[in-house]
Amino acid sequence: MNTNSDVLIRKMNEDDYEIMAKWLSTEAVLEFYGDVNSPFDLEKVKEKYEPRIAGEVPVTPYIVELGETPIGYIQKYSLSEEKKVEFGYSSHDQVYGIDQFIGVQNLFNKGIGTKMVRQFIDYFFGNKGANIVILDPEVSNIRAIKCYEKCGFSKVRLIEEGNNWLMECCV
Repeated sequence: MNTNSDVLIRKMNEDDYEIMAKWLSTEAVLEFYGDVNSPFDLEKVKEKYEPRIAGEVPVTPYIVELGETPIGYIQKYSLSEEKKVEFGYSSHDQVYGIDQFIGVQNLFNKGIGTKMVRQFIDYFFGNKGANIVILDPEVSNIRAIKCYEKCGFSKVRLIEEGNNWLMECCV
């Protein structure tokens, strides 16, 4: 999936475990993607991401590259019927959820997150029949919220006891 010459999004594979362990053990990533008190080692990465790579769970993992260098992670999943009801969507809506992070701190605030999210959602609207893509950043994650708004997402309502925004982007 490459529509931008410098940002490439490819499916994650077993060769990516070490870089994921590196990213998921940094405070800059874990502050909003995980738990700063629970960094990932290689075994924890394998335990979580191996079933995703194998297609055993309904979450598809991707690695984001800048040039040929891995710099981030993005994943997608179809919203369950139960979640559709909870969030007020119709059973006819094709809703995808996404989660992502840039793993290289010196690449924060350079527009790369906007490029990768825009490229990813354009793919789902154009090729997967999606009519809604959602995400749920923590309220305190101002940098991510600004990125998502640049990509066309709007705040819908607070969820998770007011700790996260449900944000959506519609065709």
